[in-house]
Formats: sequence, structure tokens, C-alpha cells
Amino acid sequence: MKKTLIMFCMSVLIVGYTIPTMAGVKMGGIIFTDAWYEFRDKENSPTGDDSANFNVKVPNITRLYGKWNNDSNNVGMWIELGLRGHGVNTRDVVTRHACGWWQVNPLLKITAGQTVTGFSPLNPQQLLGSDSYHLNVIGGGFGDVYSGRVPLVRFTLTPTDMFQLDVSFSDPNLTTVKFTDEIKWGTNDTSLPRIDISSVIKAGPLTLYPGLMFANKTYKLKPHVDNDADDSITTYILSMAAKANAGPVCIKGEINFGQNWGNQDLLAIGLEHLRGGSNYGAALDIGGNKIEDTEMFAGWIDAGISMGAAEVHTILGVQSYTNDMEPDTDEDDFQQTVMMFGFSIPVKVAKNFKIRPEVMFYDLGKRENFTDNGDGTYDDEERGAFVIAGAQFQITF
Repeated sequence: MKKTLIMFCMSVLIVGYTIPTMAGVKMGGIIFTDAWYEFRDKENSPTGDDSANFNVKVPNITRLYGKWNNDSNNVGMWIELGLRGHGVNTRDVVTRHACGWWQVNPLLKITAGQTVTGFSPLNPQQLLGSDSYHLNVIGGGFGDVYSGRVPLVRFTLTPTDMFQLDVSFSDPNLTTVKFTDEIKWGTNDTSLPRIDISSVIKAGPLTLYPGLMFANKTYKLKPHVDNDADDSITTYILSMAAKANAGPVCIKGEINFGQNWGNQDLLAIGLEHLRGGSNYGAALDIGGNKIEDTEMFAGWIDAGISMGAAEVHTILGVQSYTNDMEPDTDEDDFQQTVMMFGFSIPVKVAKNFKIRPEVMFYDLGKRENFTDNGDGTYDDEERGAFVIAGAQFQITF
């Protein structure tokens, strides 16, 4: 971490000498501090019993950034570094964004590097507790789909002020979380990129954000495996988001439908599911060299209203997972539906300083037909609920 910070500071000094020759330089950062209580049912508490714990942490969305433009203002660069970790001596510096762009002409822009795609750009105003036992940020796993910050090549076409089209190509094998549900009887030989296609359509106070994400992993079967074994995993998401403004009121939301989101680098699955070593947002290995796709649905809505220095946001999100783990029977179809509901109220108390009181309720529902009794019957597994309540302190420069 020290070496990384030293190199970054040296870069800042170099930039300082070059500022007179550059058209635009902007540097800044955001420090978040979360103070919250976390109340958990025994079904999802790490202790196996009801728990109530207080936390004060600097979450991993804290960051430092720099942006540069050349003298023609048609080529630029963006670097953003984040802090990751919980303790004073265990923090790491991580790359959040490292990309550059070329404005080829007024209609076409090319972006290359590590950053987000244009897919699913809206997020609910939920930020408290990202370093909790679950990953609680922007509703990931509870209705929201985030494209991830991935190495990519992105083409942005803007023919009019009312319409924008984005096409991004990225690596379909990239994941930041270790998933256990892959095809283990083959070797990955994927040759096609993950493709994100999205657009922005403006119509007065209403803006629409339709999108499609598609990725396919193929595998070369091992010599001893029968030819009828499954040899590919397909991930796709169809998304429609919208935002509307009317005076002090802003309403935004998103609906997503698809399968096997856990097989891609997406903040779209509930990381709570990983505690038992399985990911129920991915294609599942059901034995016999076969997989079954996990069908997924997610959606959220955020209704906000400005009231002086404060914004009051009411947030609701729902996400479901369904998998036919044995297609020839009806008894053991796996299903789980999770839900979030709560309030987030960012308040600007001074220039560059916000306090965000927030309370969010998360219902993990139950995993239907999940526990095998060994006699051909299956029981449901209750997952309980938890609450995160507290405040986030935000300093921005």
C-alpha cells in the first residue's frame, strides 16, 4: 500500500509541473465513514443466534481520483483509486477506474481501460453498510444490477441530444468473487467477448435506459466425459430503467430479467448465498455432467423528494432466483425471493459535507425445496431478515 501511495504522490507532482500545458486537470476524492447498527436473525447471523452489533468503518467506496484532458480537449484519462479493508494496518489500495477516451468526432467516442459499461446505469440511493457481513450498497442482490468496473473497449454513439447508444466488449471470464458453480468436467475455451448494448432515450422529463448484456462460456470436454455432457454457460440480462423528474420529486427504477448472473462479474447476486460455498445466482452443477440455468428477476424503485438541504428517498427492491435442479421432477425446484425496503436521507450540512441517515430492512425469504431429507422429500430453509440502521458521513473535494 505504501509503495502505491508513493507512486501516486509522485504522479501528482509530475502533473503539477505539466498543468500549464494541459487543457484540463481535475483531482479530488471522497471519504465515507459508516456508523451503523446491524440487527440479524439467527438464520443469517454469523453466530447462529440473533445478534445486534455496532460498527464504525471506512467503507471500500472511499476513493481518490484524477481526470486529465489534452490541449485539444478530445483525448482524456481518468484514474480512480479506492481503499479496501477494515483495519488501520490491513487496508489496500485498489484500482476502481483506469481508462482513457478519444472523442473521434461529435458523434463517436471510444473508451478503453477499466471502467463501467453503459449497461444498467441507474442505482437506488442506498449506500450504508458496504463493509457489513453482506455487501450492502446500491441494492446489489436485492433488485439492482451493476455492470461492474471491468477492462473493456466501449463505443458511444450520440447522433442527437435525445439519443445515445453504447456498445462495450469485455472479458467474459473475469470474476472478482470465487464462484464454485462452473463446468468442472471441461476446460474453458471461450472465444467470444461479453457484449453490453445499452442506450439512453430522453423524452422531456422522462429518460429511458434499455439494455442487453450477453456472455457465453464454452468448454472443451475432458477425454473421459461423454459427448452429451453440457459444455457451455450462457449469461444474459434484459434491462429497462427509467427516471422522471417533476419539480422537487424524482422517481427512478429498473427491471431486470435473465439467467446465470453469478457467472459474470456483476454486482447482481446476493453475496449472502456464498457463505455455504455455493452461488445460487449462477448455473448449478446438478450431477451427471449436467448444469441447470438459474432464472433471475430483479427490480427496484426509488422515490425521492428534495426538502431544503435534505433529500428523502423511499426505496423498494425485489430479486428472485429459480432453478430446476432435477428437470424430471417437480418436488425439488429451487426458488428464493429476497426483498429490501427502507429510507435514505442525504443532508447537505455544509459545503463539501453530507450526512446520510439510513435505515434498510432486508428480507432473505426462504429457499424453497432446498434441504434434502434423504427420502425423496425436500424441506424449505428459512433465511430470516436483518436491518441496517445508522448514518454515513461523506466529505467530498
